Amino acid sequence: MNFIMILIDSISTFVRRNPLLCLLILMLALLAPSVLKGLAAFVLYFVVGILFFGLIILLTIRWRFRRLQREMQEQFGRTGGGFHGRNEGYSQQQRPHTTANEGEVKVYVTNETPEKRIANDVGDYVEFEETKEKR
Repeated sequence: MNFIMILIDSISTFVRRNPLLCLLILMLALLAPSVLKGLAAFVLYFVVGILFFGLIILLTIRWRFRRLQREMQEQFGRTGGGFHGRNEGYSQQQRPHTTANEGEVKVYVTNETPEKRIANDVGDYVEFEETKEKR
């Protein structure tokens, strides 16, 4: 019963806010019912068409995302995500071959004197002397 009262209240509010539109609809219903029927059919088909178009767009987007997901899984291997094991995320053919033992550290020597980034004439040299204080 409460639903019917809400429905009647909303219809009366619509009529109060749009009196000219309601008068036009009433005149069409009385004087030219076929025009009103055609107008109602047009509105119905228009709304259904928009809903159908939105459904097609939604399904197309879902299909594209699933295809992209499938391509990424094929490219990166079928891992469930996360890094639980060594070399997880590589397929069998892409797995890098490591010859070093686990835990072995390699140190590579680079150029011993780094290239100077600042010219010699930039800045002032301040001489200082370290002093130790006794307490």
